[in-house]
Amino acid sequence: MRMSKQSYRFGAREAFVLVVALLSALVAIGYQTRDAYADGTFGFSSATYTVNEGDTAQIVINRTGGTENVQITATVGDQTAISPTHYINPGPVQFIFTVPGSNTATLQVGTVEDLVQNVDRTFSVTLTVPSGSTPGITSAVVTIVDDDGPSTYSYQSTAVTFSEGTSNAMVTVLRSGATGVAQQVDCNVTGGSATPGVDFTVVDGTANFGVGATTATCTFNIINDGSSEANETITLGFLNASGGFSAGATNQTMTITITDAPAGTVQFSQSSYTVTEGVGLATFGVTRTGGSNGAITAFCSTTTGPGSATVNVDYIQVVNQPLTWADGVTTTRFCQVQIIQDGTIEASEQFGLQLTGGNVGSPSTATVTINDDDGVGVLQFSSATYTGAETGGAITITVTRTGSTTGQVTVDFATTTIGSTATAGVDYIATSGTLTWTNGDGTSKSFTVTPVADGVAEGTETVNLVLSNPTGGASLGAQSTAVLHITDSTTIPVITSISPAAGPIVGGTPVTIYGANFTGALSVTFGGFACTSVNVVLSTQITCVTPAHLGGTVEVIVTTAIGSNTTIGTQNDFFYTGGPTVTFISPSTGPATGNTIVTITGTGFTSSGMTVKFGTVAAVFTYIDTTTIVAVAPAQSAGTVDVIVTTPGGTSPNTAADNYTYTGTSVPVVTSVSPASGPIGTTIIITGTGFAGVTSVTVGGVSASFTVVLSTQITATVPAGTPAGVVDVRVTGPGGMSANTAADNFTNTSAGQTVTYTLYFRFTLLVWTGKNNIGALAALSGQETPDNPQTNNVSGSVGAIYRFNGSTQSWEAYFPGSDGVPGANNFTTLQNGTAYFIALKGGGTMSWTVLAGP
Repeated sequence: MRMSKQSYRFGAREAFVLVVALLSALVAIGYQTRDAYADGTFGFSSATYTVNEGDTAQIVINRTGGTENVQITATVGDQTAISPTHYINPGPVQFIFTVPGSNTATLQVGTVEDLVQNVDRTFSVTLTVPSGSTPGITSAVVTIVDDDGPSTYSYQSTAVTFSEGTSNAMVTVLRSGATGVAQQVDCNVTGGSATPGVDFTVVDGTANFGVGATTATCTFNIINDGSSEANETITLGFLNASGGFSAGATNQTMTITITDAPAGTVQFSQSSYTVTEGVGLATFGVTRTGGSNGAITAFCSTTTGPGSATVNVDYIQVVNQPLTWADGVTTTRFCQVQIIQDGTIEASEQFGLQLTGGNVGSPSTATVTINDDDGVGVLQFSSATYTGAETGGAITITVTRTGSTTGQVTVDFATTTIGSTATAGVDYIATSGTLTWTNGDGTSKSFTVTPVADGVAEGTETVNLVLSNPTGGASLGAQSTAVLHITDSTTIPVITSISPAAGPIVGGTPVTIYGANFTGALSVTFGGFACTSVNVVLSTQITCVTPAHLGGTVEVIVTTAIGSNTTIGTQNDFFYTGGPTVTFISPSTGPATGNTIVTITGTGFTSSGMTVKFGTVAAVFTYIDTTTIVAVAPAQSAGTVDVIVTTPGGTSPNTAADNYTYTGTSVPVVTSVSPASGPIGTTIIITGTGFAGVTSVTVGGVSASFTVVLSTQITATVPAGTPAGVVDVRVTGPGGMSANTAADNFTNTSAGQTVTYTLYFRFTLLVWTGKNNIGALAALSGQETPDNPQTNNVSGSVGAIYRFNGSTQSWEAYFPGSDGVPGANNFTTLQNGTAYFIALKGGGTMSWTVLAGP
C-alpha cells in the first residue's frame, strides 16, 4: 500500500535495532554465519530496478549452488536521489543464506512521496560477497519514477443551482497532479444571463490551494431582487492559474443557475404536544421553513378529533386564529389555546389543532394531550434487579409510588417469558395481578414470585418482570421493567477463561483452564473431542493438551459428578484455525510514539505473504521462524489494540494473548489550514498529526462540525458565531488541545449580522430577534463578546423592560443597573422570539442596534 507524505518511515536507527534483534534470534536457534571459504554464487536478480515515487523498492538477491551458511552485505548509496529527501537509506543490511534453506532474499528500500513534479532520480545498490563465494551481479541502479504530473484544475461538477437569497454559495474546484506547493486559480465569470451586482456578487473569486490540498472553493452571494422572473445563469471559466493548465483537463467550465427565492411553507413544529391541565394559556409553535420570499398568513383552529377533551370544559375553542409572517421573516409564531382546570380526577384527554391557508406544509395537524393534575404519581419497580435462591421460597418484588399521592391509582404487574431464560412452570410459578394505591397513599406495594427447586445443575436463570396499564392519571417511571435472578442450588463447574484461547487445527496446544468447582473432573472436551493429559491442578485450574479439530469456535466442557459447566457467553470458547495464532507478545506495552521492538510468539507464521498489524496499522517486521516474528510497534494513540498476523492460510484469532497497550497520549499538532480565509460556512482542511480520537474542533473558540479523514487530516466547517477577522483553529484529542501557532490561523471574512430597533418615548413593543439568552444589560450596553462596533449603548436612556409570562399570567420586569440587587428583577436575559415593552426615560426616538440571533 502506498504511504502518504506524512506516513511513518522506517529509518536507519530502527533498521539497525531490528537487524541486531534478528541476528540474536538466529544465533539463539542455532544458525551460524561463515565469512571465509564459503561457496555458491550471489548476485542481484537484475542490474536495474524501477519503483514509483512513494512505494518501496523490492531488490532481489539470489544464490545458486553452495553447501555452507553464508552472510552477505547489501549497501545503498546516493546518486541523483538523496537520502532521506528522496528515499530512506537503511544502511548496510546483512542477509544470511542457510543450507539447506534460503536461496533468495529481498532488500526493501522505501521512497518518499513529495507531491511535486520533478525528474526521475536514481540511487545505487552494491553487494559484498565473502571470499570463497562467486560474485554475480553485485552492482545495481534503482530508478525512482516520478508520478506527479502537472497541476490540473477543474470544477467538481459542470452545473449547480442556487436560489435567490443564498449567501456564501460555494462552488468547488479540484486540483490534480502535483499538489506539493500552494497554488491558486480564479473562478472567472465569462457570461450568462444574470447581471453582476443585481443578481449576484463575487465574495471570493479565487480558489486557494494549500500544500497537499486537492480541493478549494470560490464563493458568491445570490441576491434576492424581489421580482418574479425566469431562471438566470452565471457561466464560469478559469483564469490566472498557478503553473498553467494541463492539456485534456475536464470540467473547465461551470454553469450556475439562479432560481427565484421560494416563499416557504408554514407548519406545526411537531405533530403532538403535551400540556398540564393547570397551564392556563398554552402556546403551540408554528414554523416557516424552505424560504421567506413574500408575506404568508395561515389560520389556526382547534378540532374535537382525535381525542376525548370537551370544548369549554377542558379547553376554549379557537377558530381561524391568524398567524402572519412578513416578507423575509421566518420567526416562529404561536397558536394560543386556553386550557381549563376542571378539578376532576380523570385520565389524559386530547383535542386537535389544524392549520389552513395557501402555504401550509406538513404537519398541518397536531394532537394536544392534556394531562390531569388532580391525581398523579410515578409508579415503578424499586430496583432494576432482584435475586433469590432456587430453594429459598417466595421472592418479594417491590413497587413504589413517588410524586403526588392525590387520588386512587393502580398498575398491573406480571412475569413474562419474553427474554427470560427460566421456564415458567419448571423453574418458577408465573404470576400477574394489580396493585392499588388509595388517595393519599404513598407507601410501597409488593408481590411475590416463587421459584421451583428442580434439582438440575443449570446455573443462574432469569425471569423478566413488567408493569403496565397505570390508571388514575399515574405514569410509569424509568424502571417499568426489572429482572429477577434465580440462583442454582447445585455446584457445577464454572469456566472463567482459557489460555491460550486459540490454536491450530492439528491440536497439540497446551492450555490452562481457569474457573471453579473443578475437583473430581471426569472429562474435559473441546467441541466434543477429549482433551489429553488432563491434570486438575487446583479446584480453580486444569491443564491439558488440545485434540485435533476442524477450524472454528468450539465449546470447552468440564464435567464432574455433579454436572457440566454452562456454555452461555464466550469465556469457555476455544478457536481452531488453519492459519496463524498469536500466543504471546513481549513486551506487551510501549509508548504511543511507537518504535518498540516486539517479539511475537505463536504458530503458523510464514516467510512470505504475511502481514502484521497493531490494531489497524501495518507494522514493519522480520520473520524468524514458524513460531517467532520480530516487529516494530507503529505510532498510535494510547489504548489497547490487537496484534493481528495474516498469512495465506488465514488471520490469527483475536484473544487476550495478542493485546498490546500503548501508554501516554499524543497532543494534536496543526501544521496548516486550507483555505486560510473565507466566510462562515467555508469547508476547511486541517492538516497535522495526532488526530486519532479527536473530540472537538473549534474555530475562533466556537465548536465546529468536523470529520476525521486520517490521523493527519480533518475536514471542518467554519461555524456560525465565529468572530470576524483572524482566529485560531484548535484541535482537541485525548492528549489535550493543539498549541496555538501561526499555522492554525484562519481569517473569517464574514461580518457580524445586526438588527436595528426604533425606540419611542414611553413604551415600544418589539419581538426580540437578537442573540438568544444574551444578558439584558449587555444587550442595552452593546457589550457583546467579541465586541461589534456597529452596536450601540442605550442603557442610560432605558428605564425598564417588561414582558408578560403566559404560564403565571403576570407581568415581569427588568431594571437596568439593578442586576445585583436581590429581588429587583424577574429576569436578566432576553430570549429570541419573546415580546418585550421597552420604556424610554425621555422624549423623542432613538435607534438601538444589536447582534442578530439566534
